[in-house]
Amino acid sequence: MNDTEELLRAALLKVPSGLAEHVIRVVAEARRLAAIHGVDVHAATIAALGHDLLRAHSDERLLTIAAEQGYELDPADALEPILLHGPLAVPILQERYNVLDGDVLGAVAFHTTANTGMTRLQQVVFIADKIEPHKLERHARVRRVAELAETDLAAAMREYLDYHVRVALESGWPLHSHTVAARNELLATGRTEVTGVPSTVDEARTYSED
Repeated sequence: MNDTEELLRAALLKVPSGLAEHVIRVVAEARRLAAIHGVDVHAATIAALGHDLLRAHSDERLLTIAAEQGYELDPADALEPILLHGPLAVPILQERYNVLDGDVLGAVAFHTTANTGMTRLQQVVFIADKIEPHKLERHARVRRVAELAETDLAAAMREYLDYHVRVALESGWPLHSHTVAARNELLATGRTEVTGVPSTVDEARTYSED
């Protein structure tokens, strides 16, 4: 165990016990998925340990940190500041915990909203956060995500984002622009893989540029 991992595990002693237990479950799931999909297990461990570093902060505190960091808010962030706990943790992980790997930092930043161009490590951490055992018990519809994650991370991402969009619409939650963009990218990629041709959006862009 290196110094960064020791520091992050020590930080869990300062957060509510329920949150610390969640993080430990995400670490275990991220390590398991990383091993299955050929992703660096240590990087997955560090990202999972750091993903909820600021999760216990109040909305007011998160907005204050965002202002201090000069972080540009998405409209969804202003409506639901809890969405900020991932990206706002990035500078803190760099400065206090010596986490310098951009892939690991991206995994922390996008573990709640997702984003375009996510790497396999980032997908592993995102999915692990959603399918850790306690969440599977409470959200039966996420079980399909867990099944897909065994063999296809992108398919699991698409399944979860479809589920999230439905719940958001039913519940009146805001949709973050990163979430919408990530889902659109995965849909476009999936169509290209199935048909072997670009999506209609790509075709329309090509014609407009001719």
